[in-house]
Amino acid sequence: MKNVSEAPLSPAIVEQASHWLMLQWSGEFEAAQQQRFLEWRAADPEHDRAWRRLERLQSTLSGVPADTALGVLRELPDARRRQALKLLGTLLLAGGSGYLVHSQSPWREATADLRSGTGERLQRSLDDGSQLSLNSGTAVDIRYNASERRICLLAGELLLESGHDPAHRPLIVETAAGEIQALGTRFSVYQREDGSHVELFEGELELRPRQSPASRLHAGQSRWFSANRLGDLGPANLNTIAWLDGRLIAERMPLGHFVAELARHRPGVLRCDPAVAQLPLTGVFPLADTDRVLMAVQQSLPVKIQRLTRFWVNVSPA
Repeated sequence: MKNVSEAPLSPAIVEQASHWLMLQWSGEFEAAQQQRFLEWRAADPEHDRAWRRLERLQSTLSGVPADTALGVLRELPDARRRQALKLLGTLLLAGGSGYLVHSQSPWREATADLRSGTGERLQRSLDDGSQLSLNSGTAVDIRYNASERRICLLAGELLLESGHDPAHRPLIVETAAGEIQALGTRFSVYQREDGSHVELFEGELELRPRQSPASRLHAGQSRWFSANRLGDLGPANLNTIAWLDGRLIAERMPLGHFVAELARHRPGVLRCDPAVAQLPLTGVFPLADTDRVLMAVQQSLPVKIQRLTRFWVNVSPA
């Protein structure tokens, strides 16, 4: 029988605990908020149990005492904080202290060779002449050697235009789901929670899931794949890389999908109520001012923007 302290917590309490943790990570935990937090923690034994487990998990994540771990978390870019928060919440719901696979750890992303913060986009020319662009909240390791050119996508989304390599070394993008070998191409890769999504704009690719047969992708095609499954082929969509120009383009996009994409470009938590998640939205939106985008959404659809704090925003029915 499970010890009570290790039993799973209710999702509602996990969400509340995550909210307080986000405020602490923001470095703006004011005296009044601290008092409300103490009152929340004392109001229910389950609140206190959730918070104590969070403290243990922070220590497990970093391998250092909880107060030191909190200092490390505050130094991470917003995208890394959000991912660490999501991982902590998952472990809380699962029960127990859990364990971490090194390749999924936010600490590996925090020390990546190249990374972009929330709302930041980066472009780099690599040694072989390849052009690499990173969307908001992206982390990569670059592993070029005598036998291959390998880019490890740890989180987020990249766009790669392959350069000509005189040594003819294979150019490979590695994700949690498997490998993507470029054959004179321009393509994007988005590392999602459930797998990797590839959009191919020029050339040809070979997709190699970790546990299923390889597949070819041709110019103008897109495909999602996980470690053991290939999704259906679809058309490549140039709107998916509008972030290169600082834009988010929606063509009858479900609001829930739109909000999830916008959340990648702003600090804190941005959520969409399931009651309005299927509302279609069309428009071109500037990523430089996400608050302005939210106001435009409120004016266009029967929704309201609820700001619980600066770092916690909900899109709800009007």
